[in-house]
Order: sequence, then C-alpha cells, then structure tokens
Amino acid sequence: MKLTLIVALFGVCSAWWCTGHMLVAHIAQQQLLQSNPAVYNFAQSILAPLNGPLTHNIANTFTETACWPDDLKTYGFNEANPLHFIDKPYNPEGMSTPPVPGDNVVWAISNFNNTLTTPVIAPLEKSVALRFLIHFFGDIHQPLHCTTLFDEQFPESDIGGNSFTIVYDQDVNELHALWDSAIGMLEEDLPRPLSDSNWAYMNQLAEWYTRNYTRSDLELELQVSNVATWTIESFMLAKDYAYYGIKVGGTPSPQYIAEARQVVMKQIALGGYRLADFLVSALTPMIQIEHDY
Repeated sequence: MKLTLIVALFGVCSAWWCTGHMLVAHIAQQQLLQSNPAVYNFAQSILAPLNGPLTHNIANTFTETACWPDDLKTYGFNEANPLHFIDKPYNPEGMSTPPVPGDNVVWAISNFNNTLTTPVIAPLEKSVALRFLIHFFGDIHQPLHCTTLFDEQFPESDIGGNSFTIVYDQDVNELHALWDSAIGMLEEDLPRPLSDSNWAYMNQLAEWYTRNYTRSDLELELQVSNVATWTIESFMLAKDYAYYGIKVGGTPSPQYIAEARQVVMKQIALGGYRLADFLVSALTPMIQIEHDY
C-alpha cells in the first residue's frame, strides 16, 4: 500500500519549501535525462549566463535553481512576489470576494514562456525566464498557491492559509506552511550548493515519489496541458483536503496528515512530469533552429 511506504520513508525526516521545489525540478531533470537528454543539456545552457556569483553560487544546476526565485526575496527583491500564486476564492459561506488579480502564476507562466521561446531575446533574459518557470511549476501544484479562503473568520481572506493558524511543530504554525513543507515530509531546507550526500538524497526522494506516482498512474492528469486547468485541479485539492477536516487553531489529525501527504506526493510528481513535458515542447523547436544555423 502506498501510504505504508510513505510513512516508512518519511517518518523520521522532516521542506515545497526549497527542498520541495528542488524535488519537482529533480524529477523533471531525471525524466529529461532518461528520454530527452538534448533538451536537458539545452536547458542547462540557457541557465549558464546567470551561474556563479550572479546567483550567489547556489543556483548553478537545473535542480538547485528551482529555489532561485525565492532566494530573490531574501535579498529584498519582492516585485515578483504576486506571480507565485493565484488567489482563487474558496467561499463556502457566500462572502463578497474581490476579483482574482491579473498578475498571477498563470499570467506569469505564459509571459515567461514567451520570453523563453522568442528567438530575439538575449541569453540573460532567457536564463531568468527559465529559472522562474522551473519554480512556478512547483508553485502551481501546491494547492494553497491556487486558493484563498473567505468565511466569517476570514472576511478578507486567509491569504492562502497564511493566516489560518494551526498547531503542528515549532517551525509550522499555519496551514500554508504545513503544505509548503509537504506536510512535514520535506521540512528541512538542504544547504546549497548541494553536497554529494544531499544529491544522493535528492535521487532517493525522486525515486520514492515517482515510484509511488508513476506516469501511468497520472496518465489522465498528464493529458491536461492547460495551465489554467491545473490551477482548478489545485483549487479542488485545497477545498477537499487542505481545508477539510481542520479548524483554525487546531491540530491536524493522523487521518488529515495521511491523506494530505498522498496529495502532496502526487502533486510533486505531477509537477515534475509536467515540467519535463513542457520543456520538451518549448525547447525542441529552439534546438532545431540552432541546429539549422
């Protein structure tokens, strides 16, 4: 049974914080290396102009750069913050809600994709675009990056679970953080650049997640390529799992934790598969153009 395996593997370890984002990217990397190594190598070449001191020497690889858009926040660059999510209102009590902002993760993926694939764009801009895209594919599969609750307790929204307090551990005391930490499974941010042992750990994580949710398991989901539809999927998961069975100030039950971890594992694997497929579609024509020249 999948749940038994998950508990066995993660019962003693504690981060969709940086480690979670890297795991989405690492799954995509392994997929590309297995089936489309030319696309992976081309992606690495696009990342190269910003490697080294320009990204603090911690975002030099496809996997490690998944955290770079969040790294920017720690250095005071917050202008892109609204692009990491989309505030779809979950409104069970019929509250009055504001319109969904236009500058959101769906808009961002479309626009950064245009930057990535337009031939006349300079290498610097393409490198920035690809780094953000790798990160956004993680964000859009985190249910609370696509949902915000409006009800009597939160008439102006709970900010995607950030104001929804819970009791979990010393580092996680609100609902959004619980889900960003992959329900405690990936709570520790691995130092970058990754050590040899942490690269091995990332390989183990990718194997565990993809073994539990294979491409065949997710065949129907992988037929959906519309980014806006992905946000609806995540919204429904937030409604059915993130907000269901838990109260403000409460402690998540063992059943809540078990079900939520299944959702997280599926979403991280799905995000990695979709990122790989997206890059094959986006970069293959660019490789052909370079080859022709």
